[in-house]
Amino acid sequence: MARRNTSMLEERFEQVQTRFRNAGKELQKFQKRADKNRRDFEGRARKRAEKTQQQLLEIPAIKAADEFRIDVQKQIETSVDELLSRMPIASNNDVKKLERKINALTRKVRALEKAAAN
Repeated sequence: MARRNTSMLEERFEQVQTRFRNAGKELQKFQKRADKNRRDFEGRARKRAEKTQQQLLEIPAIKAADEFRIDVQKQIETSVDELLSRMPIASNNDVKKLERKINALTRKVRALEKAAAN
């Protein structure tokens, strides 16, 4: 009788384990399907947004406003560039050139120190 109860318990335990494994597999399938649906939805939403944007740009008032925005942006960039060129501020390229020179000089100094040490 004890043996029979033990075998029944083992059988039930195996059934529970099998169900857990199956549940895990089903959960993975569900996750994959959800990811695919999300990617599909994102693609459709992106296409719809692009189409809507194009349709809006066909409206004369919105098209004019967008062109005005582009013009203002260009004017601001030009003004900022002019202002920065008048100020004694190093550009990003200038800083990079200086860094390269400093690194080259550092290597030369280290080489001279090594030679002097020998």
